[in-house]
Amino acid sequence: MMPRLRDKNQVRQWIEKGKKLPLATQNYPSRGQTAIQELYQTKIGKLFLKKVSQRNHQECQIDPKSGTLAEREYWAFCLASFLQLKVPELILLDSLTTVQIWFDLPDGRQYTTAQKPLELQGDNVFNCALFDWLTAQVDRHDANYLYDFVKQEIILIDSGHAFLKYNGSLPDYLRIFEAAYIHELHRKRASTLLDRINKCSRDQLEKLVPLWNVEEKNALLDRQQQLKNRDTIADIIQLYRKG
Repeated sequence: MMPRLRDKNQVRQWIEKGKKLPLATQNYPSRGQTAIQELYQTKIGKLFLKKVSQRNHQECQIDPKSGTLAEREYWAFCLASFLQLKVPELILLDSLTTVQIWFDLPDGRQYTTAQKPLELQGDNVFNCALFDWLTAQVDRHDANYLYDFVKQEIILIDSGHAFLKYNGSLPDYLRIFEAAYIHELHRKRASTLLDRINKCSRDQLEKLVPLWNVEEKNALLDRQQQLKNRDTIADIIQLYRKG
């Protein structure tokens, strides 16, 4: 069973007593290199520390006062956990710093570069697309999800660019699925994740995602309503196309 990151002081102690490991961040240096990103081998396994910078917020045109990238990533994690979507355990150490349990899996770019094109499972893609639409994820490129090559499933990571205004970008895995799995786009899918999204009350949603910006808060509630009666991947892609 995976350890739980609940006590901030305990997490800090694990890192302080851990061994710093090399970490490749060359894929996306324009943003990634302006943040502190460190990987540690600790007594509970590998922990990934990330501290975003003011430059990160400036480049992404985000006002930190309405929710920093670190806070948005933590809120996205809390929502994913509530909805029982598999994501790595994460804790918010301060308003700019997160620590995440490291999964030793390649990201989408690493796998396709070293191995072969991704083989995707429709139900897994549908659930990830539901979550990314709900959270308005605008930065789901191929290094922002892991690939479990045994189960042929993707695992969402690095969801800091969440609860922002949709910018027209289709998540990388949806772009792949749309091109390679045309025959599955209109297949109806029963999703317990969608059931949980639909049953999540306004109070629960606002508690899990305490957005301070009223426009962002209303947009989140609107996106939840837009997911009702959506039961195909084509339905979700249509939402993205309409913006």
